[in-house]
Amino acid sequence: MKLYTHDMSPFAARVRLAVYAKGLDIELATPPGGLKSPEYLAINPIGKIPALVLDDGQVIAESDTILEYLEDAFPQVALRPADPKETARQRLIARVGDLYVAAPMSVLFKHLNPRVRDAAVAEQEFAKLEAGLDHLDSHLCDLKPAADGALRLADCQLIPMLHFLPVIEGAFRRPSMIAERPNLAAYWSRASAHPLAVKVCAEIDQGLAALRAGA
Repeated sequence: MKLYTHDMSPFAARVRLAVYAKGLDIELATPPGGLKSPEYLAINPIGKIPALVLDDGQVIAESDTILEYLEDAFPQVALRPADPKETARQRLIARVGDLYVAAPMSVLFKHLNPRVRDAAVAEQEFAKLEAGLDHLDSHLCDLKPAADGALRLADCQLIPMLHFLPVIEGAFRRPSMIAERPNLAAYWSRASAHPLAVKVCAEIDQGLAALRAGA
């Protein structure tokens, strides 16, 4: 199998984190010619990463779908809880993260440069981001640490996203939004220290450094 990915993408990073946690032998590759190249569009017409190419040639796109596939196809190291209620809780946490945290963060990334920043749009998106982090903080209050230091699908989805928050905070000279939320701060203190989280976050930082060097 081959996973098309990029160090800086939080969506690709969540799949890499699951691959590492499961100990899967999956080749990691960057899109040939770039995301919108004819070569890559022939592989994934959506033109985004990640995309997983199976051994039979089938292509699975979108990070959530890939995570669920890997969990179904390789259940030996389970990242999904056995309890259906806990699985639903974790899916909700991941969904809240995607809809109400990652979405405004994506818009804010387009306004990092103060020379081309729309201040009104940025303030609007920060209000959405603050509300999303509040929702996430409230749902994390009942999330118990995984047994034996194992990762869960919710961790795979949250860790790369939360790692990007300081980039936004630094660009806009904002205080730590995680530190202001006790449940989120306690979760991040545990999750960010996991060896695989450290590995993936280092990959993200490498991608950010390369982007800045090319700017």
